[in-house]
Amino acid sequence: ECHNRSIPLLVVRSYGLLGYARIQTATPYHCITEAKKSNRIPDLRLSAWPLFEGLKNVASTVSNLDEMDDTKDHSHVPFVIVLLQALDKWRGTVVSAPFNPDPAVRPRYPETFQEKEDFRKLVKGMSKNLNNEINFEEAIREAHLTWVDGRVSDEVKEVLDRVDEKDFFASAVKSEMDVEGSATSSVPAHVLQFQLLALALKRFLKQNDDYPPLEGKIPDMTSDTARFVALQEAYQKQAEQDRAKICQIAKTLLDECKQASNGCDLHVSIPSDDEIVTFCKNSRYLRILETRPLFAEYKVQDPASPTLSILKPTSFENIPNFDTIQADARDDLQSAMFDPYETDPIQTPLLWWIALRACDAFYDRHEHYPGKHEQELALESDANEVYKFMTQIANNLGLSECDFIKENLLDSSKGKDLAREVVRYDEAEIHNIAAVVGGVASQEAVKLITGQYVPFDDTYVYNGIAS
Repeated sequence: ECHNRSIPLLVVRSYGLLGYARIQTATPYHCITEAKKSNRIPDLRLSAWPLFEGLKNVASTVSNLDEMDDTKDHSHVPFVIVLLQALDKWRGTVVSAPFNPDPAVRPRYPETFQEKEDFRKLVKGMSKNLNNEINFEEAIREAHLTWVDGRVSDEVKEVLDRVDEKDFFASAVKSEMDVEGSATSSVPAHVLQFQLLALALKRFLKQNDDYPPLEGKIPDMTSDTARFVALQEAYQKQAEQDRAKICQIAKTLLDECKQASNGCDLHVSIPSDDEIVTFCKNSRYLRILETRPLFAEYKVQDPASPTLSILKPTSFENIPNFDTIQADARDDLQSAMFDPYETDPIQTPLLWWIALRACDAFYDRHEHYPGKHEQELALESDANEVYKFMTQIANNLGLSECDFIKENLLDSSKGKDLAREVVRYDEAEIHNIAAVVGGVASQEAVKLITGQYVPFDDTYVYNGIAS
């Protein structure tokens, strides 16, 4: 029902010394505007050509660092200007590709390891006294910004490729059959807004050589006040101009959508100024997350499960790429086996996840979890049945031919030890395990609600035995 209504679902479970959390994203996917990437690179556009007008104007205020006699002034030139002048000098040393003043021709930037080392040495040589000039130390440390490509990454391009203009127009237009006051679009309103801005970004990138809107923020740096303020204002002004272009493109898209709507209203409107600002500032790190529907696991992992009989026949038909999703799931599971637990492979989370799914299969048949009866024979019988489900799940997932699974699960001795361990729990919830898993789940819930940070993809397993 959550999948059909496009409501995100977070399943949390504490089972003995094990626990897991499972995310089912809302359809069509979870949009992440603020990924909050930890190693965020300053957006200074030193490798963009031509430089935007404001940056060129500020850089021109320092004609030649080598001719600057005032040591105090020399030690307070922002590293951005130092790097730009160093680039001009470096290009003069590259015989294979001399500098061409034509703005239509992109000049050379350091590419090879040796060229980058030579560039850093050149920056160091431009200093009058490196020990007393922090701005040159910053320039050497941030030299990579002159060759880092500021265009959008392949990850962002994959996100933008998921947004189709025709599909957006179809989803954004209210149908004549819509009930007044209700939003019956199959795509939630916040996703439509994300798609609108993503389509605007796609058009913006075509016009700007794949460079996204400028963030408009510069890092702290050693500088005199006048040049730092001028540099800050130049970046902010360019960022505002880029945001205005994105806003105008979004309005154009809405106008085109209205023209194609035959007079019908739209499910989406122009985002607020704050939303556009946030989108533009984070356009280099856009992400989407799409997980498999929870009920889809039963079809492959446990096709004989009685639970399938209570699902609507159309449940699986509503997933047009179901086979692709399952194929990707198998690839993910197989890749998980290449990273076994360091000291004891039997503690690898994948094995315990299969054991927990086998407990669910047991519950589907008996309406109680294994380990309910304390008699030794009953416990061993439950363990044998759980192990049988474990082997079936491994076979259904296509994992039975993997050496890791053969050695640690299909081996009856090791596999039954796993089964006996989960049977021993009798679905008990231990407070410290529940606290850890609940804490993880609460963090992921905040991520899903706010659209900030990237939630884990699909399933997280906590192993309290090995922790």
